[in-house]
Amino acid sequence: MRRRLLPLVLLLPAVACHRDSSGGADTGALGSRAEGGRGPDPVVVRLPRDGGTARAYLFPKLDSVIWSGHTTSVDRVLGFDPDGGQLALVDAKGDPARVDFRMGESTIALKGELASVTAPSGSDIYGVNARGTVVRLTRAGDWTFTPPSPARDVFPQTDHSLVVAAQKGDGAILWRMYPPDTQLRDTLRLDISLKGPHAQAGDRIYFGTDTAVVSVNTRDLVAQPAIAVPHRVVALAPTPSGDRVYVATAGDSSLAVIDRYTDKIGAHITLPGSVSELRMDRLGRYVLARPARGDSAWVIAVATNHVLGAARTRWSDDLPAAAPDGEIAVSVGPDVLLLDGETLQPMRTIAGGAADYWLFIFWNGFRPRAAGVDQPVSFATAESTGDSAASATIDSVAAAASAPDTGAAAHAATPSPATPKPAPVVTTPTPASPAAAAANAASSTWTVSFAALLTADKAQALADSIHVDGASARVVPAQRSGATIYRVVIGPYPSRDAADRVGRDSHRSYWVFAGQP
Repeated sequence: MRRRLLPLVLLLPAVACHRDSSGGADTGALGSRAEGGRGPDPVVVRLPRDGGTARAYLFPKLDSVIWSGHTTSVDRVLGFDPDGGQLALVDAKGDPARVDFRMGESTIALKGELASVTAPSGSDIYGVNARGTVVRLTRAGDWTFTPPSPARDVFPQTDHSLVVAAQKGDGAILWRMYPPDTQLRDTLRLDISLKGPHAQAGDRIYFGTDTAVVSVNTRDLVAQPAIAVPHRVVALAPTPSGDRVYVATAGDSSLAVIDRYTDKIGAHITLPGSVSELRMDRLGRYVLARPARGDSAWVIAVATNHVLGAARTRWSDDLPAAAPDGEIAVSVGPDVLLLDGETLQPMRTIAGGAADYWLFIFWNGFRPRAAGVDQPVSFATAESTGDSAASATIDSVAAAASAPDTGAAAHAATPSPATPKPAPVVTTPTPASPAAAAANAASSTWTVSFAALLTADKAQALADSIHVDGASARVVPAQRSGATIYRVVIGPYPSRDAADRVGRDSHRSYWVFAGQP
């Protein structure tokens, strides 16, 4: 099982010091959010469909990039993990891949197309290979399972269990298990075909058939009573809470709305024509319905089940979609338009935007860390404390070295804060020692740091790739909390401005600290 590693180079010096369209530094919007503690930031990530430079923006401001990096092509996104900052996707060749915003790398998880690929959490990627074997791809290693019958679909659950579905004759069979344990905890047989659409909402999986919608409780694999529909089900769209499921049937110009708590159809929504696809707003405000003919979308308000109108758009895996502020993003020719969610009138046009895959997420990983988190902490000298131990200076990144070895930088990209003056230490005046004199001289120099790694070979590989103005980065080992860390640095430089310039010219994440490592 081979993997292909694609470099994902962070092109901005720091996520908080981004540039506006006039070329000036723009830190206010992102910084104010970080200080306000208002939860995750609304972010739109634009991924080039054919691969290239991906960019992230703090929505709704689309003229200031807060992150950029090189990534692989993208066919569809599987999911996003806000805890790990990982994006799971399928590239143009059908290979499952990951983009790690924190680590700065893009990785092909498996060479070779899988069926029923899914990764709702954005971390573990599940799929079924050509032999019907279930495959789970993780950072720590891969896992496979061969069920009693060739698998067709997989449904990862929030309780870390997995539901595996297989077609057996004219019926379906479902198993529930807890990977990597291969014991089958529950089994359910259904008299349905798995060829129809399906959707998962909370602890329910909904299967559409020619005559009904069948739901299964994933906690115990108990089937609920079938809900009859007049025609073949072509699309299902549950609300994020799972309280309602919108159902489109072939040749029918109305949507049926299933009430989760009664397992009955509670409402019908009349549309101008029949529907071929449904798409739910991830915040549960709108349902977008694709007409069986033509390039447009009918927009339905979930709160009222009212049809707001139609919007012209080309359908792809990402667009049309509802933006965080309630606007509707649509694709028209080479451009992306943002429409008012209520009136569907154009508000903004992003020229050439349709060349990118648009992903709306909520995440605070692109915001700067709190002021002072990355300030160097200066300890009193041996002379002032009476301690025989040598004086030391550590920063918050180095202190994180006591965390488990993930083989990657133990920091997120952060702005380069101004180094504060250390608090005065009251001591008995003594002549300056040679060591103290050296320390004072070092304080007038500045060093650029790119990473603090726990493995020497990875640190050296990173250092070998960084060259700025004829100078190369180097690896400096240091002991922190009983562990050896390997810092990738370049410098020192006579001024902070000079160090910042080198950091910017490196086109990588960096921070600047006073002195030498």
